Amino acid sequence: MENKKTALIVEGGGQRGVFSFGITDTFINRNYDPFDIYMGVSNGVAVLCWYLIRETDNNLEKMLYAAKGDYLSYKNIFIGKDIIKFHQMYEDGEKMFKPSMEKIKNNLKGKDYIAVVTDAIEANAEYYSFGDGEWMPKMIASGTLPILVRTPSLIDGRRKFDGGVADPLPVEKAYEMGAKKIIVIRTYEKKFRRKLKIENYIGALLSREYPKLRKALLMHDKTYNRAVDFINNPPSDCEIVQLCPPEKLKSKRDSKNIEILKADYNLGKKVAKVYLDGLEN
Repeated sequence: MENKKTALIVEGGGQRGVFSFGITDTFINRNYDPFDIYMGVSNGVAVLCWYLIRETDNNLEKMLYAAKGDYLSYKNIFIGKDIIKFHQMYEDGEKMFKPSMEKIKNNLKGKDYIAVVTDAIEANAEYYSFGDGEWMPKMIASGTLPILVRTPSLIDGRRKFDGGVADPLPVEKAYEMGAKKIIVIRTYEKKFRRKLKIENYIGALLSREYPKLRKALLMHDKTYNRAVDFINNPPSDCEIVQLCPPEKLKSKRDSKNIEILKADYNLGKKVAKVYLDGLEN
């Protein structure tokens, strides 16, 4: 008999991840975990980390501490330093919240937890599984945005960038891995279609040392929208469920407004409740 897997994919989005945390915290509180594959992109990897640890006590605080901290300075673009002090933010967060890799390992038996990363030279998506060496560098690499994060993320000596550049919604990869039901937690509303923004052009201009990455940044809208097309028109043997904010989140990638972040976290909890209540009825 064919083994049909179920996957949970969590999109990135920086501080918009408070919405995703609201969903996964509700999943934990309702003991909902039918998944065989967990796949995160950028901040989505961190959301899944705490989902697999099964901790909900401080998850909102994990996002708020980043908003309260001194981790963002757009002035640094002129002096070649990190605009987002991403590595420091993760190092500080690890010391403060002490994520248990052992708990993840115990909750992952027979399952896959994957971080999506973009290779700097080839600009292709790479999929790193938990257990393949030290995990924190993979989490950091998955969220290392070109230009905004100047400190290199290295895996096996090669520079890596945010997984969202090459595969922002890895639904096709999950399907290739045998997932016949895929739940996607998105940080954008269902109708959202990606358009190239000014930062794509700036990023491409400043990434001339990586020609393929430069091209990927200029094609990011097509990459994203192709994944949305797959979600909206999956293969006949695959069911895809989207858990999205009903309208555009007020939180932005770099939001510092605590009340807005709390509101979007609570919105995630409401969306998850509606979904789980529907399963029970």
